[in-house]
Amino acid sequence: MDALPDTNTLRSNGLIPDRLGYKADRSDFYFRPDPWVEGMIARVEDLLQSEISSGDPLTREIGRHMLFGYAKRLRPIFVLLSQHMFIDETLPVTVDCAAAAELIHCASLFHDDVIDQATIRKGKQAANSIWGNKSAVIAGDQFFVLAFKLLTKDRDFRIIELFVDMCRSLAEGVMEEIRHTRDLDLTEERHLEIITGKTANFYRMAATIGGHLGGAKPEQEKDLAGFGLNFGLAFQLSDDLLDLFSDPDATGKHKGSDIRSDIYTCSIIYALGENAEFVERFVPILRRGDITSEEVDEIADVLRSNGAMQYAQGLVRHHGKIALDHLDRLPPGKANDAFRDLLGKITNRDF
Repeated sequence: MDALPDTNTLRSNGLIPDRLGYKADRSDFYFRPDPWVEGMIARVEDLLQSEISSGDPLTREIGRHMLFGYAKRLRPIFVLLSQHMFIDETLPVTVDCAAAAELIHCASLFHDDVIDQATIRKGKQAANSIWGNKSAVIAGDQFFVLAFKLLTKDRDFRIIELFVDMCRSLAEGVMEEIRHTRDLDLTEERHLEIITGKTANFYRMAATIGGHLGGAKPEQEKDLAGFGLNFGLAFQLSDDLLDLFSDPDATGKHKGSDIRSDIYTCSIIYALGENAEFVERFVPILRRGDITSEEVDEIADVLRSNGAMQYAQGLVRHHGKIALDHLDRLPPGKANDAFRDLLGKITNRDF
């Protein structure tokens, strides 16, 4: 049966670490928005607080734990900035859509952590490890309901259709990832299809929604979609590199969490296909599973030395360049500049 502890009790007992703020500061290095963007995000934060303040007390407790820990809010930012490319004023419906995007993203994290049996999320205990899988799944479902409650307020069926398509893509991407878990024959092409479904299509949708709300022309919406898609690919490829090659205090999760879950990302896939020494040394370990911290460190060191990490970085820059080409065709201004800043922080990460 799921336990129902209070978050304050968990914090006082040391189960939610005080060092979360330290980790947030380090991770935030890449994504700290300027005051103009922060002002827009503040409206989204207020709406999120309001939306989860009613209903079941346990759902509220779990929701606050997940939603208001450290979060980059990149998906809401995409909705907001895309609208601001065409209209200076932040529209109320844009705030609704931005909040809905964050609720759906957070709902997917609840479910991902249950699937992965994760214990850490954003530098603190994952909801499922505190309240149990059943409560975490129900909280995620509740977030989906809250999101679509916001989306139906304005009766704009194109917005609803785009969000529905995105949710379907997300689910299909997760199913495809599950299908290829521990698949040593996974190709780069199929891996890119998986992360397109799970991540990149979310950014494509968020940018398209913002453009639609701002009155973008069809060709401008296409460039927003192309920007969002390629930003999302660059972001996920870069995040996968962080998982293997960065300080866990910066990522808020255990180093090598993907490979420990038998999920192979681009640098691993490249090494399996191109480096016989890597195959000979590490395929038996990958087949065995239960990879140790020492083995994760050894794998990361070899991927640095054999060019696999650098290959994946090249893919990040490739998709970043395509994203930048789309931005070049969109209206200049503060929103365009803010997008360029975000993209640069992705493509220029150090590992």
